[in-house]
Amino acid sequence: MKFVMSNALALAAMTLFGAAAVAHAQSGKLGAYAGTLEVSGTQFGPEVTYRATVKVSLPVSRRDASSVTAEFLAGEAPAGTMLLAQWDISHKEKFADSGGQFNSYTCSLAAPVEVPVMPTGVLDVDLQAKKHTLSLTVLTTKDVAFNCRHSRSGAYKKKQGIALTLGTGSPGMQGANPQPFSDAANLTAKYTLVPGAEAKGQYGPIVQAWTLKLVR
Repeated sequence: MKFVMSNALALAAMTLFGAAAVAHAQSGKLGAYAGTLEVSGTQFGPEVTYRATVKVSLPVSRRDASSVTAEFLAGEAPAGTMLLAQWDISHKEKFADSGGQFNSYTCSLAAPVEVPVMPTGVLDVDLQAKKHTLSLTVLTTKDVAFNCRHSRSGAYKKKQGIALTLGTGSPGMQGANPQPFSDAANLTAKYTLVPGAEAKGQYGPIVQAWTLKLVR
């Protein structure tokens, strides 16, 4: 089963950001961007409709007169949290089984839940252009409980982890959609990420809003 933007894409993000990551010990001296991101959207294969609030602290790894960068591998940023308000899953088989039935299933959260997450990604703040880009992947470090129903076998319960990717573009492509700011210490944006060719058929528009403040 795929998660939003898919587990494979989330793992690819970890690999992508690893090459240029700066040591977390150094970044701690430069402050961090801490804040909240609201996100909702739809994924396909199976179809997932979701709504979540993510809280993170992104350690600054590089800072000079022209830019501020927070770039971090899994484990290099403090653990964050994700409040899942909705995560509805549905799927119907395209082919009938031996009995002629088109099997299907649905799952929904057993209850809204806040879970710890491990963030990976990069935030680039261009002080001269007054624009910023963001690519953030968060992976739950605790499984989430679901109540499900299968068309043939009936009700069942399950637990699974969740991966969520958000920002101004898919990992490695966030630079195509920079967002303006008036204060580099207080980044705010409302941005809807529309899937490009690299994610065709994987997900629908991702509606996002975030506030990230630079703290010491």
